[in-house]
Amino acid sequence: MTNIITRLFEDDEKARYVKERAVFMGVPSRDMSVIGKGGADDAELTEKMQSAGVDDSALETYLKHIKKGHAVFVVRATYKPLMAATKMRELLAKHEPLDAGDVVEDRFVPDGPQKAPSILTEHPHFLTVRMDRTGYEGGPVTAGLGWPMLRARKPSDSVMKGGKFMSRSFWPMPLLSDKPRKKSVIEGGKHMSKAFWPMPLISKTERKNSVIRGGDLPLSRALGWPPVS
Repeated sequence: MTNIITRLFEDDEKARYVKERAVFMGVPSRDMSVIGKGGADDAELTEKMQSAGVDDSALETYLKHIKKGHAVFVVRATYKPLMAATKMRELLAKHEPLDAGDVVEDRFVPDGPQKAPSILTEHPHFLTVRMDRTGYEGGPVTAGLGWPMLRARKPSDSVMKGGKFMSRSFWPMPLLSDKPRKKSVIEGGKHMSKAFWPMPLISKTERKNSVIRGGDLPLSRALGWPPVS
């Protein structure tokens, strides 16, 4: 069974606010209607109320109120969410609806078969929060937090303020030196190896193909192998 609950509110804005609150409670948006004047004539307004499920006893009364600028809120409370009818009655009472007089504003109607292209008629993306439930209207998150997306930053040589270096806190000397580089750390350009190796470390003599004087290759010559393939 479905409970059709109707209430009168001061204007469209108040009725739509109540609808937003109901959506956050889990009531499907498609099960609610807000009917205001909006430039429609009497026949169009009556047809809208009948399509929404307003009881015939309330049509004429609601029509008079709509002409005054009031709005009709209609909810077809089913099983979504659980105890939807009770929750909607409590929500509507909190927002002080107008007194419509002696009309039927709460009635039961039988549920008929519903045809739909998908079993997920309301929420095909069941793992995604619907935008109309969040109130998000688009735009970067930073705008809502007041953060600029881009900031003109000056290049810095150090992450520390003032361009300091962490090493300077325990190493007072400069990190880089402008002095010319030396070939040896020993004064005079000496090499440590010279202390126990009197010969030069690098020879400028021409390289030979054999350690044997005269350049003979006895092993390859005896076996008949060429030294280079």
